[in-house]
Amino acid sequence: MNQETIITLIGLFASVSSIVFAILAFKRSERHDHKKEGKNEGLILADIGYIKACVDRMEKNLTSVDERYRKMIERLTKVEEDLMHVQKRLEEMAYKKGG
Repeated sequence: MNQETIITLIGLFASVSSIVFAILAFKRSERHDHKKEGKNEGLILADIGYIKACVDRMEKNLTSVDERYRKMIERLTKVEEDLMHVQKRLEEMAYKKGG
């Protein structure tokens, strides 16, 4: 083998090995990126789950408050009706005493 052939073979080997190393580095980097992306996606899903749980809890509390408000309105309506009956009786009593 002459010197030119050896230099050509070394150059060819260097080119092929650099391509192989570049491909391996790309694959490694891609796996690392996928791992990082998966971790971020997991965090986002966990946060969404927490937000959903909070919203469900708030809806439950709102339903409870709404029920208490409805009961209070019913009680207030009854008190107003009783007050009208009392006023009417007082007016009748005042009319009987005065008349």
